[in-house]
Amino acid sequence: MNLKARLALLYSLSVFVILVISAVSIYILNESFRKTEFNKRLMLEATESFEIFTSQPELTPENIEALNRNANNSLLGQEIFIFNSSMRSIFSSQGSTIPNISSKLLTLSKIKQHYEYDDHRREWLILYQRFNNRPYYIVISALDVFGKRKNDNLKVLLVFTILGGMLLSGLLAFFYVKQSIQPLEELKLKIESITVQNLKQRITLPKNNNEVWQIADKFNAMLERLELAFEQRKNFVHHASHELRTPLANMLLQTESALNKDDLSPDEYKVILHSLKEEQTNMIELTNSLLELSRYETSTTIKDWTRVRIDEVLYHTAELINHVQPTAEVSINFESVPEDENDLLIRGNESLIKSAIQNLIKNAIQYSENNRVKIILSHTMDSVTLKFENSGTQLSEEEQTRLFIPFFRGQNSTFKRGYGLGLAIVERIMNVHRGSIQYEPVGDNMNRFTMVLPNENNIMAPK
Repeated sequence: MNLKARLALLYSLSVFVILVISAVSIYILNESFRKTEFNKRLMLEATESFEIFTSQPELTPENIEALNRNANNSLLGQEIFIFNSSMRSIFSSQGSTIPNISSKLLTLSKIKQHYEYDDHRREWLILYQRFNNRPYYIVISALDVFGKRKNDNLKVLLVFTILGGMLLSGLLAFFYVKQSIQPLEELKLKIESITVQNLKQRITLPKNNNEVWQIADKFNAMLERLELAFEQRKNFVHHASHELRTPLANMLLQTESALNKDDLSPDEYKVILHSLKEEQTNMIELTNSLLELSRYETSTTIKDWTRVRIDEVLYHTAELINHVQPTAEVSINFESVPEDENDLLIRGNESLIKSAIQNLIKNAIQYSENNRVKIILSHTMDSVTLKFENSGTQLSEEEQTRLFIPFFRGQNSTFKRGYGLGLAIVERIMNVHRGSIQYEPVGDNMNRFTMVLPNENNIMAPK
């Protein structure tokens, strides 16, 4: 069942329930009003009959005639009976059969002074009265033909009202739902027209700030993100293909050159092999970087992360860098000494964090003027901050906006070896850990990368 039919059905069912509840309430209230009004008339007739009965000390033919006349000229099918305390019939209207009244009904009428009931055909009332210290029971019954006929007519009217209301509500529901769904139908058609080939297309709707416009606005924002992601992926593939094609072309060229020469000396073969080895090493390094970057596309499971002392990881990584690059100088400084060593605890993947720090240190050393990098460690209640500073050529504002795009390399990298993947890897690792990485030029000739990682409690909080 589609949304339009479901909404129309729900609307019709709601109207049906309201109509049924209203009709039943009207019928019950009307039936209660009918009984109340008819019982008032029975009470009046019973009172008048008892007054006629007590108008003389003894029951005389005049009283009997007056009682019969009162019974015949009042309610339709009215019957009057008067009983004494021992339930002996003192008077019964002409042509009526003395009813069998149970002692329970007499007791109820004595307690309440009167009691009403019906036998699905006639309405009955028992009135308890005293005269000359003697108890009497006046029993009166009649037929409420007109009241019940009106009630039956009302019942028929209510049934037809419900049926007509259902039919009308169904038509109105279909019309209203069609009008309400129309913007969604237009939105659906516009969404269907957007494909990978025309991601730049956007949905245009009047800005009346309704729910459909809000959905369209969110969808346009999603298209912006998708377009950016596709563009980055396309650029990534383009640059990766270019970077891989260059060493492969060099290797093929050297191999063909060697095969075309028959008189190469052993030393010349060694030169060619060393050159091929260097190209292969570059390819392996590039491939590993591409695989590493791809691996960080998706987040690792937070519950599997461990507690990591960021200062220990920092010192260990600095030692590895000094071992590989003895001429490099890595200094680590604390902006403020932590009172508790747990202040430097974070929760995350230690190997990923170590990889991010290593990439930032290598980047700072490679683009520094003196092979030096200064690392400043600080902490707050919510996070741990690492600042990597080096002296060297600063990036322009345009280069800063593209700094973390894969394969991007600034003007200061013209004579530097690399592929432009290190900072992109760092950014992916920070995203995984809900952290951040940013670059800012400091002073006249100083560069600073700031890495912020949430502490152990903050990383576990719902995002």
